[in-house]
Amino acid sequence: MKIVLIYAKSQAIRQKAAEVFADENVTKGELARDEIYPPLGISILAAELEQLGHEVKLFDDSIDEIDDIRRGMEWAELVGISSLTPNARRARELGKIAKDEIGRPVVLGGPHPTTNPEFFLNAGAADICVQGEGDLTLPEIVEHLHDRSRWDQIQGITFLKDGELFRTPRRPLVKQMDQVPFPAYHLWDIPRYMRLMVNPGVTLITSRGCPYACTFCDAEMTPRQYRAMSPERTVDLMELILRKYNPPQLVLFDDLFTIQRKRVIAICKEIIKRDLFFEWVAESRVDTMDFEMLRWMRKAGCVKIYYGLESGSPDMLVTMKKGVTPEKVRAGAKLNRQLGMYFKFFILYGFPEDTVKDHRLTEELIAETRCDAVCCSILQPIPGTEVYEQLKPYLTRDVAEMEFHYWHSTESFKHPTFTHEELHQERERLLKAHARATKGLVPKVRRKFERLCAMLRHPELALDLIEIRQRRKRYLKRVATSDWAWTYTQERDQVALQVPNVSAD
Repeated sequence: MKIVLIYAKSQAIRQKAAEVFADENVTKGELARDEIYPPLGISILAAELEQLGHEVKLFDDSIDEIDDIRRGMEWAELVGISSLTPNARRARELGKIAKDEIGRPVVLGGPHPTTNPEFFLNAGAADICVQGEGDLTLPEIVEHLHDRSRWDQIQGITFLKDGELFRTPRRPLVKQMDQVPFPAYHLWDIPRYMRLMVNPGVTLITSRGCPYACTFCDAEMTPRQYRAMSPERTVDLMELILRKYNPPQLVLFDDLFTIQRKRVIAICKEIIKRDLFFEWVAESRVDTMDFEMLRWMRKAGCVKIYYGLESGSPDMLVTMKKGVTPEKVRAGAKLNRQLGMYFKFFILYGFPEDTVKDHRLTEELIAETRCDAVCCSILQPIPGTEVYEQLKPYLTRDVAEMEFHYWHSTESFKHPTFTHEELHQERERLLKAHARATKGLVPKVRRKFERLCAMLRHPELALDLIEIRQRRKRYLKRVATSDWAWTYTQERDQVALQVPNVSAD
């Protein structure tokens, strides 16, 4: 069967990002605009469909034009659309184009179709909505697409039966990640994506799920169940990307890369064993880090770690069910500084319990921990989350109708304490507090002194530094002979880089 898979992207968000980044007077925050990466979810589904002999084309609504997407729909016998909540309106629009104008059957998948299938089915924008992971569900849908009598036997879908929503039992999650094929990178123009990026690289996912219970996180896709590739297969994927595309960096999109300590160390050792030299970025929780794991990550080329801190207030951390304390944050941040790791904290303002006191405590913790960067977003309640249910009485309208952005935010609810403008002012205060704590000569000297003291206590770190620098020389030599040499050899425009120019004033 000919199948087209489309990643829906709100065109309002796309336009808003372009406008904001054309205005040099707007404080943008580090990487506030989304980097444009090939959508990995539909890339993996495409690989699975190709293994079964189907012909697949992929489209990314973030960069592809609607005329090209329409031609893809006309070519296909089945249209699949992936939708996050901020992109739900656009996904519904694309579904109606495929069904009403082109006459193709449509399957919707992703977080919003999982939690709110009626948003698409009642609007006539989809024939079937997939609940949760589609790895096994989509191939079964394809097999029985034209035999509607079999649909109620397919696990993990919702469709209209006699005019009413009919939901089949949820399909168990994929357990063996090593059996999931690598993403179908060959169906994308990867160099085209990298030319559009601030920091060119290729993304990958080596695990799924997160065992934690944060109230703002939509875990309906992978209900709190963590599963991961083996270290060997993880590095197989890394090596494949390096051999094929020669990117400057790899970006790991795992929800929580460092949850299995032994696995992370084994991956790092395997990278070094195979003599691979590249830089990579991962997301983590600061309380999962320890000296040995972070040391191995540095040696294996990890250059940045992004931590979801969310708040510096003990009360708010409990409210969010983060499962972390300010003391653990201080300890983890100190470890990152001592080992010389660049680290960024993500902060989330706008919880209904938020007060000025909570924000000041967050400012104090950010100043004390002296992270390299901080990114503060305004809460957007997502269907399927605990905080969404809490904020329902305060919603201004259906969040799926808002096409919101986490940074260039939409006022989706009326906060009981702050106006929307005040929340943005509080965010500006946080950025300036970070700037006061980290910019200038004294903070830099202090950081180097911490690093030196750590080396005196742990002489092996000095040897690591020699090894890391040798590997980096080889890395820079590789990049210098690639199409991405400009990432290190040219003076880069700060506005284009989306780096905040925030002063202490």
